[in-house]
Amino acid sequence: MKNISIVLPVHNEIENLKKLILDWNCQLNKKKIDHEFVIVEDGSTDGTKNLISELETNFPIINLSQKEKRGYSKAVIDGIYSSSKNYILCTDSDNQIGVKSLIESLKILPFEDEFLIGYRNPRKDPLNRILYSKIFKIFHTFLFNPKLKDPSCPFVIGQKKTFKKLDKKKLGYMKEGFWWGFVGVCKKQKFKIFETPIEHFSRESGEASYKLKHLPGIILRNIKGLLKIKFL
Repeated sequence: MKNISIVLPVHNEIENLKKLILDWNCQLNKKKIDHEFVIVEDGSTDGTKNLISELETNFPIINLSQKEKRGYSKAVIDGIYSSSKNYILCTDSDNQIGVKSLIESLKILPFEDEFLIGYRNPRKDPLNRILYSKIFKIFHTFLFNPKLKDPSCPFVIGQKKTFKKLDKKKLGYMKEGFWWGFVGVCKKQKFKIFETPIEHFSRESGEASYKLKHLPGIILRNIKGLLKIKFL
């Protein structure tokens, strides 16, 4: 088994993060999988920073905490470039995706210039977030036609050298909708993407959905970001 870095963007996840690290570390050790957690803390105000400092004394953690909020996209990019293992899994820290999905995916690890992306089956997010994704997928398909069931799924595995071939500037064009942009960049660079079903859970704690008043701005920024990836 190749070794793997698990990149986790984190913002105010004090109620979810410890359980995630405990569960994942235990199962990966049982499978004798060499791993590290690259925790990209992003300006948390709920005690998450202190929790990470406690966890890194007992677990294989690269702690990328900082005071200022850098945003989700930059957090993922920073995590990728700070990883040390041959393979990288990028996922979220909200405990909606379990370690079982990673272990099952290790049987079909991607080759160079390939990525494995999950599709949530079924997706356990709030209805407004699912509806937003379905509508936005129409626009995304028009631009890139990736032929994916779930192009915004935060579960992506690839070789570190493949991640680092991606156009870093273009990856930064998307602020909130990073994985939409990631898929677009992969299509532009003609990298292969294949999908696998993953188990998705409802969020137990924390904020899972964009507030309605923020959606128009988010949609507009994401449209602009995808257009820049497509045409610049």
